[in-house]
Amino acid sequence: MRRRPDAVPLESRDSTDPILYFVSGETRRPMPQLWRLTRNRYGRAAYDALVRAGITATVMDEYVTRLEEETAFDATSDGSYTVETCLPAQVASLDAPVDELGPDERIVAALEDGRPLGYCFVSLDAAHEIKPLERTLAFEGAYIRRVFVDPNHRNRGIATAIVAEACRHARAEGASRATALVALDNSPSRALFERHGFETRRRRRYVRVGPLSHRAARAV
Repeated sequence: MRRRPDAVPLESRDSTDPILYFVSGETRRPMPQLWRLTRNRYGRAAYDALVRAGITATVMDEYVTRLEEETAFDATSDGSYTVETCLPAQVASLDAPVDELGPDERIVAALEDGRPLGYCFVSLDAAHEIKPLERTLAFEGAYIRRVFVDPNHRNRGIATAIVAEACRHARAEGASRATALVALDNSPSRALFERHGFETRRRRRYVRVGPLSHRAARAV
């Protein structure tokens, strides 16, 4: 499991990290003060305790882009690092959750003199268990997830270059579209995918309290 410091900036969160939401008959919107609590290890521990007690809720947007125009994914490194597919051992120092990798899933990583700076996972025509939604979803074409950049190397365009390379890799393998799931409050991840031409196609909501649950998906 990735170690989390006391204060976790938005950029370090995986795009699918779950958050708690306020749900009433009239509104379904994030509780700013509540989801901010999950950005430190104590708040996250409290959230995980609620999940174990059978209480969870999340809202995620499904981002999709077509992989027909290569120029849409034109992002390169600053020359100090390379971006390429790699083996799980090469991102071990970042505590990448490589045990989650599917049989044909690939790692795209930014490497500087062999040292990993960040990574993402990309699969083609695969089904994945989406833990915040507590269900398995099948994705046509590429599914990009687990985008992460070492906090010491942010603001260098690394995440942008990683997602661009993941899109190029998927396109080269014959994929015509790519999908990413992003938690509603994860503004940096939303901006990252939008820079690559991803658009929100569907919003997924899930709430569970003990044995009672509700899920919904709608086009946006």
